Amino acid sequence: MSKFFPTPKSTQLNSDVELIAFSCQDTLVQLVYLAPGATFPLHQHLESQMGMIISGRLEMNVNGTKEIIEPLQQAYIANAYVPHGSVNIFPETALVFDVKRIITSLPSEKTDEVFLKVSSKKDEMTGFPCQFVVASWFEIVITKIPPGGIIPMHQSASEKMGIILNGQLMMTVGDEQQQLEYGSIYYAPGDVFYGGYNLSDEAVSLVEILIPPRSPASYQEASFSERTARSLTAT
Repeated sequence: MSKFFPTPKSTQLNSDVELIAFSCQDTLVQLVYLAPGATFPLHQHLESQMGMIISGRLEMNVNGTKEIIEPLQQAYIANAYVPHGSVNIFPETALVFDVKRIITSLPSEKTDEVFLKVSSKKDEMTGFPCQFVVASWFEIVITKIPPGGIIPMHQSASEKMGIILNGQLMMTVGDEQQQLEYGSIYYAPGDVFYGGYNLSDEAVSLVEILIPPRSPASYQEASFSERTARSLTAT
């Protein structure tokens, strides 16, 4: 069994909901397919959970706050024992990724907003365009890797999980290498070197989840950007 390329486990909860789960040590990453009309009733659990929609649309409810989430535009956060649920009120199937992990202590005393919008920038290491969301215990980075694009071998202080959204990406993590396609993921612990390159003839979208976020400064910067965006929208 691979340490760095987890095997998916598929579960059909009912006729409307399918889960594909990947176990990454202390973290569970799930791809969730919700057919039109599918409903997740409000529920809560010990694990903190966050997620983002990949395709389709979904009405998300976190502790009574509802929002329509759009593909790769917002992340939702439901920390431990916060009620959350969703309903697909739209005519197309929704695909969501969510991440669950027991968070024993938060690196910041700030309270996360339950819905966070993405911001844009260039990746400092590769120069590729990317979008990102930073919260108290995680960071999401969405990068477009051009054909032939390379992610140099490097280490991260954070654990990192990557989800391939299209095309093909050859990833090396530690002493393992795999060609990943749509729906595949990799897991890179903080002390392990990893990198990759785009084998396909199209730009590959890669979603990476970092736990914890890279630095408190990036969390503060993202929080300031989020507050600024909300104030500009309100005027």
